[in-house]
Amino acid sequence: MRIFGLCLVKNEADIIRLSLRESLRWCDGVFVFDTGSEDATWDLVNEVARTDSRVVPFKQEARVFNDALRAEIFAAFRDRARAGDWWCRLDADEIYADDPRAFLAAVPPARHVVWGLWLQFLFTAEDLPRFAGADDAAPPEMTPELLPRHYQAKGGEARFFRHRDRLAWDGGAWPAHLGLIEPRRIRVKHYQYRSPAQIQRRIDTRRAAAAAGWQHFAHSDDGTWREKLADSAQLTLDRGDGEYAIDAKELTSHLEPGWQRATKRVMHGLGIWP
Repeated sequence: MRIFGLCLVKNEADIIRLSLRESLRWCDGVFVFDTGSEDATWDLVNEVARTDSRVVPFKQEARVFNDALRAEIFAAFRDRARAGDWWCRLDADEIYADDPRAFLAAVPPARHVVWGLWLQFLFTAEDLPRFAGADDAAPPEMTPELLPRHYQAKGGEARFFRHRDRLAWDGGAWPAHLGLIEPRRIRVKHYQYRSPAQIQRRIDTRRAAAAAGWQHFAHSDDGTWREKLADSAQLTLDRGDGEYAIDAKELTSHLEPGWQRATKRVMHGLGIWP
């Protein structure tokens, strides 16, 4: 079993080196598409690639963000995968709390999709002292010690899908007939807000993407970084012991309705769907 990462990046210079290092603990290949970074992201991707051939700089091309861009990466590298391998929708601001290799090895062959359970780490006033004196215009490079420490377990998205030779991905965020969802969810630490300068750059980048037509960013990233400060009293402190507070009642179901699961079992089982 091999695992390949489909990675879209833009202006992630502060975390891309840490992200790639963490991903290479379990990835057999990471294919990176830079959609127009204005910082050192692409240079750092190439720097890591020179020391580890598992990192493959696919291309840098100024594009409006769209999850369907991963289809281009998949088309370019799908011939490297074989039955039993997995593809990961890999984001630079995510680090896995669970070992994907062990998790995926335990997924039964008839299940094709694994969802992530987000441990959403938020930037709080308690994180600010670690960035005293930092240049507000340049997000500092992240180390494990600098990352935010308070989180809430909330939400998630599909993160892995099992390779099949007949998969068709002609557009959209995922291939057609992606498959049956595994009930267990893999825990993912999500660091979308990391430092004052990074938060402001993220706001500015997403505001520009919204202006260019990406509607999902239209209202989610307005204002300044101070408006993104979270109240640590409403969050849980990560004590670094690998244990995370997860209230199942706060999580909506990620599984298909029963009739849909039954349909998938039949269609995939008979080979009508890949």
